[in-house]
Amino acid sequence: MQNTTTDDSSPDATAVCKSSENNEEDSQSNKDILEVIEMEQSPEQATAELEAAIEVAPTEPEPPLPAEFEKYWKAVVDNPDDFPTWTYFLQYVEQENNLNASRRAFDAFLARYPYCYGYWKKYADIEKKNGNVMEADEVYRRGIQAVTLSVDLWINYLNFLKETLDPADPETGNTLRGTFEHGVMSAGLDFRSDRLWEMYINWETEQGNQSAVTSIYSRLISIPMQLYSCHFQKFKDHIQGHLPRDFLTPEKFIELRKELATMNEHRGSADDIPSGLEEIADPAKRTTEVENMRHRIIEVHQEIFNLTEHEVNKRWTFEEGIKRPYFHVKPLEKAQLKNWKDYLDFEIENGTHERIVILFERCLIACAHYEEFWIKYAKYMEKHSIEGVRHVYNKACNVHLLKKPMAHLLWAAFEEQYDNVEEARRILKTLEESVEGLAMVRLRRVNLERRHGNIKEAEDLLTQAMNGAKTNSEFTFYAIKLARHFFKVQKNVTQARKVLSDAIEKDKDNAKLYLNMLEMEYNGDLKQNEANILAAFDKAIKSSMPIATRIKFSQRKVEFLEDFGSDVTKLLNTYDDHQKLLKEQEIKRKAENGLEQPDAKRLHTEEAANSQMISQAAAANPGAYNYGNWYQYNYPNTWNYGQYYNHPPT
Repeated sequence: MQNTTTDDSSPDATAVCKSSENNEEDSQSNKDILEVIEMEQSPEQATAELEAAIEVAPTEPEPPLPAEFEKYWKAVVDNPDDFPTWTYFLQYVEQENNLNASRRAFDAFLARYPYCYGYWKKYADIEKKNGNVMEADEVYRRGIQAVTLSVDLWINYLNFLKETLDPADPETGNTLRGTFEHGVMSAGLDFRSDRLWEMYINWETEQGNQSAVTSIYSRLISIPMQLYSCHFQKFKDHIQGHLPRDFLTPEKFIELRKELATMNEHRGSADDIPSGLEEIADPAKRTTEVENMRHRIIEVHQEIFNLTEHEVNKRWTFEEGIKRPYFHVKPLEKAQLKNWKDYLDFEIENGTHERIVILFERCLIACAHYEEFWIKYAKYMEKHSIEGVRHVYNKACNVHLLKKPMAHLLWAAFEEQYDNVEEARRILKTLEESVEGLAMVRLRRVNLERRHGNIKEAEDLLTQAMNGAKTNSEFTFYAIKLARHFFKVQKNVTQARKVLSDAIEKDKDNAKLYLNMLEMEYNGDLKQNEANILAAFDKAIKSSMPIATRIKFSQRKVEFLEDFGSDVTKLLNTYDDHQKLLKEQEIKRKAENGLEQPDAKRLHTEEAANSQMISQAAAANPGAYNYGNWYQYNYPNTWNYGQYYNHPPT
């Protein structure tokens, strides 16, 4: 499934080529490349066109599917992420030579793995083998839209056109030239796209169009590429092996002749050089002009080549680090992932926008299943093109990262940021349907509705999630969220209290519920709300939670009455109840550990005994009780409610 070839040569005088911003043709070509990439069809558009094409009424009934087709089909439907199962399925339909089965299998596979360029060729070959040339052409077109930077796929498509187009048709040449141009605009900035350019040059040479060959070389040697030095040497051979009249367009020839005439005038030469296309009568002067033209052309392009060589050298180490430039489902090594990241950072800091986009597109062929690179690409594109960002997220979320939530969440946030709320709503709903049970997705939906004033819809989403919970933990999580929604957003304390109370009835041993109940009651007027606060404490203390947890609530109740209570009798009674709980805990410890206790436990028991004596003394003389003794168990003074509701259920 390789998308480019590998060359182990190094960037020396015998290697390859780079790009110059001073070359107007190259600049325009770069802009065209961006348009090609940014205007690719979305998966939905491609699917719609495919469905429209399929809706043509068949002239005869479709042949039946092979005997074991449904067995293989069920296997890939049941486990669509298992790549080997897909490959066995495709091998089976190829062997059966059933066109209907092949179309169904390849369409399904390539919708899921569009970067597997080799399978686009296989699909097209099947159509061609069955005499369906137009259908094969359509498969190739879909393939190069899906994986625009695949040099191999462009070359295969061009060879297909050469084989199938009528050479006697005067439009054949224009069709091939247009396809070559489309190919080099789409994939020609790829560092390893040499073979595509060479194929274009060879074809124009076969057509006898030497001026076109010169133009292609002029563009090629300005692009940082693997074989940049080799291309420049071939360009010089091309210039030396043909007359300027043959390898230049008439306009370029006249322009160069005038330039040389001006240079001669500055040198004081009085040679009578024609200003148009006329031949120079004197053979010696004619030869001199030819040599001067060749020298000037090579001199100008030598400057471009030097810039190219400099740019290649800066990138060569990164390019050597790319060991797998093609798509594969197997994970990449950490070293290769780091190399891609470092290369992208370098290009973003030093390269042009066109080269940065090309490098991202290359990276995402090899790293299609790594959402960090899609997110990095989208973040970069935010500075340049809103539609470009949508294009990136669309490919990521609808093709390659169907079940990885982060890219979907960022896409939804992006659309909401640009007031496309309906699209944000659709993205989140689709994600939730695709990957069930992700609390963060449901909460994003809730908060999207809340931010846009749909309070009832936000409430309904939380209620549905709570009622549809599969575990007590999940139920409690959403109950707390719903209660906080009622309390903080709708200012409905009564409803919030009811939600938490009902949740406690269902999940009696969950301390998070009691703590959130207390937090809510604490947020009211402490004097007027004292009864509700104490009732919440009592519910927790009398629950069936472990005694250590109930002691913590008891300790908090003592602290509350000391700091905010209105009745000292309640404070003293609560303190006595707290001591009873401590004593109960100590008795339980002794029963569990036996009389023979480790030193640490014995020390703890002695401290408890001392505490009990202090407590008895305090009870005998309430006016002199020591508040510090209440805090000797080192319970944290902060409530830290956040820990109880910020994390989704596991």
